[in-house]
Order: sequence, then structure tokens, then C-alpha cells
Amino acid sequence: MALLLLANLAFWGYTRGHLAWLGVAPAPTGEPQRLAQQVAPEALTVLNAPRLSAPGGTVETLPPEAADVAAVAESTPQVGPSPSEDAAVNTGLQAPSSAQPNAPTACWQLGGLTDSQTVLLRGTLSNLPELAGRWTIEAGVLPARWIVYLGKFADEAALQRRRAELRQAGIDQREVNVPALRPGLALGTYSSDEAAERALAELRRRGVANARVVQERDETRLYTLRLPAVTEAQRRQIESFGVLGARPLQRCP
Repeated sequence: MALLLLANLAFWGYTRGHLAWLGVAPAPTGEPQRLAQQVAPEALTVLNAPRLSAPGGTVETLPPEAADVAAVAESTPQVGPSPSEDAAVNTGLQAPSSAQPNAPTACWQLGGLTDSQTVLLRGTLSNLPELAGRWTIEAGVLPARWIVYLGKFADEAALQRRRAELRQAGIDQREVNVPALRPGLALGTYSSDEAAERALAELRRRGVANARVVQERDETRLYTLRLPAVTEAQRRQIESFGVLGARPLQRCP
């Protein structure tokens, strides 16, 4: 028991440095020695450092996860909008695109379009956002037409011989373009059957034989495409679709 007490007393004296005169003492652990043992202290970063004081005088401290995010955000360079983009945002306008400068525009149109052409044209133009509000399709009616007709002739030579006779008699005529009536001649064009019958009676009095009244064209609904303000590039683009056939757009009157 005495030995145990003596051993404890010796250990206490050793830890307190009372045996230093005997050359026995623990390694010093004071503040200067601790600082000397630090390795690259400037590389250390305190992530959950205290923030600004909140109302009431308390100090807000971020949790470790939030502190990590904040540290990364602070070390990442922030890219803001350019002055022109920032001005566009502040004014509610879109920043202008420099891809295509403003080009001059002109009015173009094309009439005589059929129902099927119009359906294809509407579908094509509706898929072009840059042409939104820049085109219209107007409907119209092509009235029926009657003619005083001579034909069909046996061949082109027979048609030309009859034309020469009519010219010599002073009677106007033209070749018919309707496939079902070719080769044939029209001796007059009229908007009603009654007007054509009256003209036929007059021609018979003048010695024209074998003529009769036929309807050259039924009443037809046709459409006109109108482009009030498009650029030259847009005009060429529309014509390239092939919806208009081989007919080019025409300048508006």
C-alpha cells in the first residue's frame, strides 16, 4: 500500500514538472509549442463561421451541409447578363438578334388558287412563325362562262382553214383551251346562256354554219394569296415549296 501511494505521488510530481531537477519531465505542451506543431494553418477554412447578427442579437450559424454549399458558391465566378441583355430584361423587351439585319419588304400576291392548293398553302405558311400575321388568303368566285363554239375539227389543219374563212368574213374568233373542246374555236364569250344564244342567232344570219352554244367553264371558287410585307428571301422561300406550282408570285398592284 505504501509502495502504491509512493508511485502515485511520484507520477503526480512527474506530470507537474516537480522532478525536472532530476532531468525527468514530460514534453512541454504550452501554446508556443502547439503553434509550432501546426501544418499549413493558412489552408484551413472555417465553413460554419458565424454569420451576421440576426434581429435580437443572436448569431446565425449555417449547418455543415449549407456551409459547404455556401463555400462553393462563393468560390465560383458568377456570370451576369451583358449590359444590353440586362437593359432588355429591365424594359420587358427581348434582346435584338443580330443573325439577320432588317431587310426591305414588299407586297406580293397570287390569284387563281384552287381549293386543294389553298389547303396545302395554309398548312405550309402556318408552320412558319416568321410569317405570322404576314399573309392572308382571300376567297373569290370565278363566274360560269358560255361560248358560241365551232368544233371539234378533224385536225389542226382543218381548224386553221376555218379560222382563215372567219377572218375573211370579219368574225372574231379564238382557239379554245379546254381539253374536252379542242381543237375548236370560240366565236364569242358570254356570262349567261341567254346572251350566248342571242349571239349565235346573229352569227347564223351572217352565214356561219355548224356553230352551237356550250358552257366553257363552270362557276369556280378561287383564292388569292396576299403577302403585304415580306422580304425577298421570304418570297423565294414560299415559291420554293412548290405549292404554287410553276406560277411565281406577282407584285401587288
